[in-house]
Amino acid sequence: MENVKKLMRKSKHNRHGNSVSRKIVFSVAFILFALYALLILFFFVYAILISLKLNQDTFLDDQFNYNLFSIPTPPNFGNYVQAFIEWTNVDGEHTFMDMLWNSIWRTTSSSFLTWFTTAIVCYVLVHYRSKFTHFLYTLGLLVSMLPLYGGQGAQYRLYYNLGLINSPLITLVSITLYGSYFFYMYAFWKGISHSYAEAASIDGANHYQILFQIMLPQVLPSIIALFVMQFITAWNDYESTAAYMTEYPNLAYGTYAYSEVSQYQGNIPAYFAGVILSLIPVLILFVVFQNTIMEKVYFGGLKE
Repeated sequence: MENVKKLMRKSKHNRHGNSVSRKIVFSVAFILFALYALLILFFFVYAILISLKLNQDTFLDDQFNYNLFSIPTPPNFGNYVQAFIEWTNVDGEHTFMDMLWNSIWRTTSSSFLTWFTTAIVCYVLVHYRSKFTHFLYTLGLLVSMLPLYGGQGAQYRLYYNLGLINSPLITLVSITLYGSYFFYMYAFWKGISHSYAEAASIDGANHYQILFQIMLPQVLPSIIALFVMQFITAWNDYESTAAYMTEYPNLAYGTYAYSEVSQYQGNIPAYFAGVILSLIPVLILFVVFQNTIMEKVYFGGLKE
């Protein structure tokens, strides 16, 4: 792999400092993302403060007096215990831990299958150019632009006929030609020069070695960032559970079901405590991979 190493050294040597226009673009992007982060933080703090209210009456009094952002004194952490207990019996069959496990295996498997198949498809479309791959890419553009309405019934019927309703095998539908972040994946591979593959081929590497040992490691940090974002999106998906997987409810579905129970019982603070509990796993995931998400989304390749 001597030729590949030479090309990588050349790529590092040819990197230049940021231009003025590049700095302006990144500054504007930073400001926009900072504002977006503050907006998300606003609602997160709002939920925490409500979850610590003493009881429903205190919540209603603060709401009437426009004082919901006051710090509860003393904070009532018992709402979290109450939410955990009530959530355990929200449907009479599945506990909080059952829903947590369902969220973990369902989200991990579907996100991995989506990520892997999309990455492989985009790699083929970029680095194995032909009329057929050009047709597939054009078809992907059309599929992404055309709005699809009224397909839920047909989709349910298809899953029912295939025996995928309330079956773990439903995760296999994540294997798609045009998965989530299709164009991001395509752009990542476009940023990697095909010269790496040519150099590895000269050194005797086969197609699989080129993909998994040479090309994939160069975009892996960026792909992991997209995987984490896909994971978080899938974690918060309750609609697919309500439609297809009611026997394998996840935490997102539990949150939806518990919202009905808490409103009926008149305990909004406990409901918000339950929401915070459901967010803890994805917050841990974000903390672990925050450097990958925020710093390692880059485009590799050679500069001529």
